[in-house]
Amino acid sequence: MKCWANKVVVVTDCSDEVGINVLERLAKSGMIAIGFGKSDDIVNKTKKKLTDLSNTPIDGKVVLCECDITNLKQLRETFDTIIEAYDGVDVLVNNAYCNIDCLVSTGDLGDFKKVVDININALIACTRLAAGSMIERKTRGHIININDLCAYQIPEDSKKNVFIASKAAITSVNEILRHEFRYLEANIKVTNIACGSIESEAEHSPDEPKLKIRDVAKLVKLILNTPEHLQVHEVLLDSTLK
Repeated sequence: MKCWANKVVVVTDCSDEVGINVLERLAKSGMIAIGFGKSDDIVNKTKKKLTDLSNTPIDGKVVLCECDITNLKQLRETFDTIIEAYDGVDVLVNNAYCNIDCLVSTGDLGDFKKVVDININALIACTRLAAGSMIERKTRGHIININDLCAYQIPEDSKKNVFIASKAAITSVNEILRHEFRYLEANIKVTNIACGSIESEAEHSPDEPKLKIRDVAKLVKLILNTPEHLQVHEVLLDSTLK
């Protein structure tokens, strides 16, 4: 991780356990880890969780920002502030998501819009802003999208079909970006991590195998630690243990 020492990573949601663990792990590796929270209350709760979680020295830095990623004006201002303070963004971890029951054919249109706004529109907006900083400075960059296995393996009798559709869309966006950056001759990697059920997701059956949060965060670090000439396109991650 020496190549990322003192480099800036933005994690788009610091309110869930995956985001918190990614922030902490990358900060301990010497990065300036910046997490977004939708409200001041979320930011304060995350600060407390990070304090409780951290029991070893952090070589880098953790910065938490109040930012609603669906608010484009606020999002642009937040990225401008980060770029002004730290010269740019080097890594983006798109971790924010909205997972609610909504059928494509009959679901509430308000819920439909909320899922699409967070899972697709905001992710693309964050990606454009981060990639713009990388391309302008002609520096090495990496964008990691935390996805879901449902984009590849559609569950039977699911009520979260709009969520599934949004995650399938991001799988396509990930591959499109990889080709676009190659066309633009930008030194930016793009990786899609599709996760199965994670241990903090209480809505899943207790008998269902679940991923450990720390393993997802470890994988993010592992992918960032690959040699510059290697591209990890996507990883399908699930647990074999109950």
